[in-house]
Amino acid sequence: MGCPDWPKCFGTWVPPTSADQLPDNFEKEYLEKRKAKVSRLAQLLQNIGWNNKAEALLLSTNNAEIEAFNVRKTYTEYVNRLWGALTGILTLLAAVSSLQFWKSKKAITLFTLLGVLFVVFNGWLGSVVVDTELLGGVVSLHFVLAFIAIASFMIAYYWNKTAEGVSSKGITALTLLGLLISTIQLLSGTSVREHIDRFGNAGVQIGLSNFELLGTVFNLHRVLAIVTGVVLIALYVLNKNTTRRPKTSLILLAVMVIVAVQALTGIFNIRFDFPAIAQLTHVTFGSLTLVAFIYLTIQEFKSKALQHVD
Repeated sequence: MGCPDWPKCFGTWVPPTSADQLPDNFEKEYLEKRKAKVSRLAQLLQNIGWNNKAEALLLSTNNAEIEAFNVRKTYTEYVNRLWGALTGILTLLAAVSSLQFWKSKKAITLFTLLGVLFVVFNGWLGSVVVDTELLGGVVSLHFVLAFIAIASFMIAYYWNKTAEGVSSKGITALTLLGLLISTIQLLSGTSVREHIDRFGNAGVQIGLSNFELLGTVFNLHRVLAIVTGVVLIALYVLNKNTTRRPKTSLILLAVMVIVAVQALTGIFNIRFDFPAIAQLTHVTFGSLTLVAFIYLTIQEFKSKALQHVD
C-alpha cells in the first residue's frame, strides 16, 4: 500500500514526495496503530463465527512490515482516496436532491439513499483494506460494494425514464445471463489478482511459464470471458433482427469492443508479467462491461416501460 494510515497519508493531508519528508519512526508508529485496528476487526470476525479468517488476519498482521516509501504508489492511492471523497460528497448531494421525489416517486429516493449507504460503508471498508494490507476477500468485497452502489444510483436515475423500443423474452433472458456471467467473471478476476499478489509477496513472479499456479479460478475467468463475448454477439443479433433498438445496438457493439480489448490486455498480462498499465486497462474494461450489463438489465425491467414481443 502507498499510504500506511487512513484517511491521512503519513500523518498529513498532502502526501510526501520523498523519503526524507517522512515522519520520524513512522514504521513502528503506524504498524502499532494498524495492529490495534486489526485486532478489533479480528474480534468482530470471531464474534460472527469467522474464526479462520480472524486467525489468518492476525497472523498476517503480526508478521507485517511497513514497505519502503514509493512516491508513485503513494500518490496513486491518495488520488483514489480523493476521488472517493468527491464521490461521497456528490452522493450526499444526490440524496438531498432525491428528497423532492419522496411523495411522487419514493423508489427514486429509496434507491438513492441505498446507494449512499453502500458508498459510506465502502468508504469504511477502504480503511479496512489499508489496515489489512489487501487481505484476500476484503478487496473483492470492496470492489463488489462499489458496483452495488453504482447499480442503486443507476436504478434511481432511470426509474422514471422511458425505455427504448420493445424487447423480447429471449433478449431479457440473455441480458440476465450476461449480467450474472459478467458479475462472476469480475469476482473471479479479483480472486486472480489476490492470488497474484499472494505469490508476489512470496517472491514468485507469475507469467507465461507458470500461470497454471493460479489454478481453477484463472481457468474459470478465461472461460467466462469467452462466454460473455458469445452472449453479447447473440444479444446484438437478436436486438438488430427482432427489436431494432439503435441505441441498444450501439451499446452492445461498444461492449463487444470493450470485451475484445479486455481479452487482449489479459493476454498481454500473462505474456509480459502483468505490467501496471495492462492490469489497469484490464480491470477498467472489465468494470465497464459489468456496468453496461447493469444498464441493459435496468432497461429490460424498468417499471412498466417495456412492451415485450415474442
